[in-house]
Amino acid sequence: MIIFRADISAQTGLQHLRRCAYLAALLKKNNQVLICSRKDKKTAKFLAERNIPTEFIKDPCAMDLAGITAIVFDLPNFSVPDSALFEKAAKAGVKTVQIIGIEGEFQPADFCVLPFPGAAPTAATGTALLAGAEYALLHHKFRHFNKAKRKYCKNIKIIFINLGDLLPYRELRQIIDTLHRLHFKMKIVPGLNLKKADKRNLLKIYPGIHFCGRSESPARAYFEADLALVPPGEEAWEAAAVGTPALYLSLDPGLAALAETCSGLGIGVKIPPLADWSVQSVRAAIAPLDPGQREKMGVAGKALVDGLGVQRFLKILKENGIIA
Repeated sequence: MIIFRADISAQTGLQHLRRCAYLAALLKKNNQVLICSRKDKKTAKFLAERNIPTEFIKDPCAMDLAGITAIVFDLPNFSVPDSALFEKAAKAGVKTVQIIGIEGEFQPADFCVLPFPGAAPTAATGTALLAGAEYALLHHKFRHFNKAKRKYCKNIKIIFINLGDLLPYRELRQIIDTLHRLHFKMKIVPGLNLKKADKRNLLKIYPGIHFCGRSESPARAYFEADLALVPPGEEAWEAAAVGTPALYLSLDPGLAALAETCSGLGIGVKIPPLADWSVQSVRAAIAPLDPGQREKMGVAGKALVDGLGVQRFLKILKENGIIA
């Protein structure tokens, strides 16, 4: 059995659980899988909508490891009980895999995947490090749109907004208001904090905006947009995979350096933080992005991120006998 140990994050919301649910869904045909998570309302609701075995736990260290082949840790940070579970697995000969996020730190796992942009720090001795764009763990639909031909229109019309699960309503409205004043159409991924009443309110005030439905593929929404407004993290790889130039908005001051790194890759541009967000500042950031520049960024993004990271990751796990 493969255990996925994941929780909701105060920084990235359901990103960890979403990724583990996708990986578990791919593996469950030939492997026994189980997602283990601490229980809260948002986590329970998300996992209830997936057809994947789930167990809510209070003490990870108390987990019975009999019959467990490997544990995949995808956590925002390691609590004391999770560190104890990690040590318990190592002593029991259970393989350990860590998927490290922007806010995470390396553990001495057998395999460590670093799927976000930026320079890779030094992993623990004996850890196989799988880092960079080639190991971006994206949904398979990104791979399909990576191969699709696309056009770069003369004028920017549609901006796809995907700023994570935890963006507050007021900040989202501030962003929408500015882009609406610049006459852009928008498609938005609604976060966990956005209530139905908030959606209705925004749709009424700002005609021309749309929200992604639950079953709608983000890959298609990225592909159909002229620009993507994203944080400088794994979303940068998503936009790059389909050839959509990105605007990197650092909602957390600690991500400013990562936004610079993403911009330096030639696949997008850093834009002002919300404190300096205005019609003038956003217009100035977007102005240089003519069709030729956007096409250049799109081609660079597709070349950098091919969307096959999950396949490479699973192949390595299979070669090492972790999965069937």
